[in-house]
Amino acid sequence: MQRDPRLIRLSREHHHALVLALRIQRELPAATDAEMRALYGDLLRFWAAGLLPHFGAENECLLARIANRADPGLQHAGRLQRDHREIEALVETMRTATTADERRDALARFGQTLREHVRWEESELFEWLQTALDATELDAIGEYLEAHLPAEPIAAPMPHDP
Repeated sequence: MQRDPRLIRLSREHHHALVLALRIQRELPAATDAEMRALYGDLLRFWAAGLLPHFGAENECLLARIANRADPGLQHAGRLQRDHREIEALVETMRTATTADERRDALARFGQTLREHVRWEESELFEWLQTALDATELDAIGEYLEAHLPAEPIAAPMPHDP
């Protein structure tokens, strides 16, 4: 199913999240501790500027609408919350890691969890939303996203970025 234009802002941001997840998957296994710290720093900058506001927007404009649909809405709302909390917890685990191995492990899990979360949202949640919500609700979501997210998504940092 083609993505509803009112959800496009979220999908565009998802693309950048997937770029970061792929970067982690590709770079982390062979990264030195210094390279891993640089990758972690890039992740933190992207987290603060892109992912955290994205999660906030999804929680604010989607969560109640999803949960109001009983099952499967309640199941989708539960998964959305669990995924967001798990990803947030992995960021905290990286912040408080006392060893490079702990941070490396949390970074790997972050990349994998983020990739799985975005793919679930795109393939299941958004597909369901487009059929479960009426035009008025989708319009309200689109208006909220337009008011609260940047017109162009924050790009995932690339290896050559400072």
